[in-house]
Amino acid sequence: MRNTLIRELKHIAFALVFFFISNGIYSHNVLAEKNSDLKRVNLLVSDLEQALRIYKDTLGMTVFEISKSPLDSYSYPVFNLPKQAQIRFATLNIGEDKRAFALTEIKNVDLPSNEGIRMSTVVISVSGLNDKYNKIGSMGLSRTEIDRDITPEGKSFSEFSFIDYDGHLIVLYEIED
Repeated sequence: MRNTLIRELKHIAFALVFFFISNGIYSHNVLAEKNSDLKRVNLLVSDLEQALRIYKDTLGMTVFEISKSPLDSYSYPVFNLPKQAQIRFATLNIGEDKRAFALTEIKNVDLPSNEGIRMSTVVISVSGLNDKYNKIGSMGLSRTEIDRDITPEGKSFSEFSFIDYDGHLIVLYEIED
């Protein structure tokens, strides 16, 4: 009797797993441990209001919060900042993604130059790429021409890059319908 019950339970379990897999309810990643997730990009800037003209006014991000950082802020050791640096921290929402972008204003210390080989970039999906291209140009920021290409998935897109006021390389792209 016990063996029959165990055999029936195994059949039911198998049937349930088969049902979930065949209906797209279960995948091998569902139960897998989540290894990493990108929370936020953070750029050091010399003038927060100037940076917000790009990221808020031109690119459409919304400010979640702006705060002054205390002298024992985690930012000092993370960014290797001297104690005389004054810090303001702004988090911005990108669409539905809360606090997905941040700007950390550093005062009383000169930020290093970002000239030469670019070591990193931030790539941001936008709508209205041509309008943003024109606005970035009207700010006097260095920018590339708009390039058109196809993603590995076969979708057409347009992109351009620019250098913000503090030397950060930013790439904007738009998937075309």
